[in-house]
Parts: sequence; C-alpha cells; structure tokens
Amino acid sequence: MTLSHADPQDRLSSVLQDLRKGWRGPISLNELIASLGVRSFAPLLIVFALPNLFFFVPGASVIIGPPLMFVAAQLVLGRPSVWLPMTLGKRSIDPQVFERLMARVLPWVEWVERLARPRYWVLSQKAAERTVGVGCLIMSVFVLLPIPFANALPALSVIMLAFSLGERDGLWLLGGGLIGFVSIALVFAIFAAGAFTVLSFS
Repeated sequence: MTLSHADPQDRLSSVLQDLRKGWRGPISLNELIASLGVRSFAPLLIVFALPNLFFFVPGASVIIGPPLMFVAAQLVLGRPSVWLPMTLGKRSIDPQVFERLMARVLPWVEWVERLARPRYWVLSQKAAERTVGVGCLIMSVFVLLPIPFANALPALSVIMLAFSLGERDGLWLLGGGLIGFVSIALVFAIFAAGAFTVLSFS
C-alpha cells in the first residue's frame, strides 16, 4: 500500500485524515515516517504518544515507547529526518487499531489546533528542537515504566511539547514543561511509596 506524502504546511489533523483514508492494511512504522515526510518529528511524537493517553490500546507503551524514545533522541541530536532501526521500523500497526484511535483522537487534535498558535516564542529553531527533544526524551522513558495508569501524564507532556514545536506556541511549551515536572514528581512519589512499603514489611 502506498500512502501520500504530507505537505510541510499541512496541519496534523489533515495529515492524520489522509492517513486514515489511505490506511487499508498493516503499515510499518518506517512507512508511516515516509508518509509524514520532512515534517515528521513533531507529528511522530504526537502519534506515538497518543495511544498512551487513550488507554484502550493494550500494551501501547511497550510497542510505541521505544520509537518515541528514538524520535526524541534524534531531535536532540539535530538529525534532519527520523530514522528507526530495522527491528523497530518493521513493526506494523493494525488498521483496525489505527481506525479506533483516529476516531477517538481526531476531534481532540482538531480542538487543540484551534487553541495552539504562534505566540510568546523566543527560542531559535535549534534551541527549540533541543529543548523539546530533551523534554520528550525524558518523558518517553517514563512512558516505558511498568506503572499502571502512570503513562498518561508523560504522554500528555510529549503531545503538548510537540504541538508547541509545530505551532511555535510558547504557552504550550510552558504547559508541556509543567506537566513534565508533575510527571517526574508523580513517578518519584510512586517509587518512594513502594520503597517505603517494602522497608516497612522487611
């Protein structure tokens, strides 16, 4: 199956709608990257984070977490395009799962796009990519942690940071960063509570 390549000026909702229309069978992550074209970093961060925000995709963090980490790391390193190792790039997404996900998230994405816009943006392109990349890389590690229902906040942080990069929106950058700090505090609190429980019964 051949998917059309996204225009760099297209909004994410338009790109996802096109993918939804053309998605008729299993598609590999490498094919998804190719279809998103040169603007793939921010959309891929959002696409890979979304299943962890909507809990109906079983095992989403295990499947999507490693690619999310790779994309964020390459954004930090300043790569011009996304690359995945063969073991990750060959992973495919079932079209029925994708359809269910799109039916759930497209209205939300369109709503977010109406709110996000260029404002309060003081970072250069390189500084913005490094800042968002570091934040998303840290959050992608938390997404992979086997903590029930603790993946949603890091995933939301990634989505907000990626939208801020795509729209040059300083408020979304700030919001994504704040949610990231809350995620860090929550994960450390969970581990501290677990350690305290273990020590109490030892």
